[in-house]
Amino acid sequence: MKPPALTLLLLSTLTASAQRPLIGIFESTSSGRGDNQGQPGVRVLFHQSGREWRSYNANCQDEACLKTVVHAYPLVTTWTLIKQGKPVAKVAATTPAAYHFYSEIGVQAITNPAAVLHLEPRPTPDRPDPPHTILATTLPTLTDPDNWQPASPFPLDLTNVRQAFHKLYPHPKNCTQTTSNSPSNYHDSTIADDQIAPGSSFVSNKNWRILEVTLNGYLCDGPPDNAWVNHWFAISPMGEVHHLGRLMHLAGAADFAHEGHSELLFQVQGGNESGYKLFYDSFTHQALATVTHH
Repeated sequence: MKPPALTLLLLSTLTASAQRPLIGIFESTSSGRGDNQGQPGVRVLFHQSGREWRSYNANCQDEACLKTVVHAYPLVTTWTLIKQGKPVAKVAATTPAAYHFYSEIGVQAITNPAAVLHLEPRPTPDRPDPPHTILATTLPTLTDPDNWQPASPFPLDLTNVRQAFHKLYPHPKNCTQTTSNSPSNYHDSTIADDQIAPGSSFVSNKNWRILEVTLNGYLCDGPPDNAWVNHWFAISPMGEVHHLGRLMHLAGAADFAHEGHSELLFQVQGGNESGYKLFYDSFTHQALATVTHH
């Protein structure tokens, strides 16, 4: 028999662990199959460690790992699903005994999938990978104390972001006409400011701004270099510009630990960094949860 003090310590540790905030994302077709045509699930993304958010870093290099990596994740989790700031469902989700595909790693299967079948669009041939914007939390609800809202970009912000983009990509590769990017046609190019087009833009009540831009005018028919995809930048209240990443879309903003300030969650689509990025503490910290497809 364990001493009473030890039993109490173990119970306290288990309770604290169970109450630890987790961040997840609802994915309508990610559970059970590797072709994005499975059942609804919640992908477990980040857990809080002290004041930092950490991913599970559960990457596999071989199929044998798919049977053991499940132990890195909680066995059963009760999630509150948040859509546009409002709870839309409370679900239980379980980690399988083994994963069958690399893209499944971190996904918990929702035990009552019929209750959430229509929460987000399913993939179609024209849109095989729709963005995910339904947040999942182990807390009863979520708020966005920084009140991130869509807004037209400030002209000075666009100017500064364009300058930052020029520094990142002073001479992106391009072609002289629509043709293959063979060495004879593939060359350094010079870009004009108006080729760097603004996209989505948001502002917080702390006067932080985030701005998406895309470089237009790619003439090659092969896959574009990194310069020619969408990029996100953060602009501080003092006007300082920070590059956040590329091939991303904003999944949502929320106070995932009920600490009085918002974190921003982005989905990263494509490239070697497919997955999710979390920015917090005024963009001074970030965490990345990768999704591997092979």
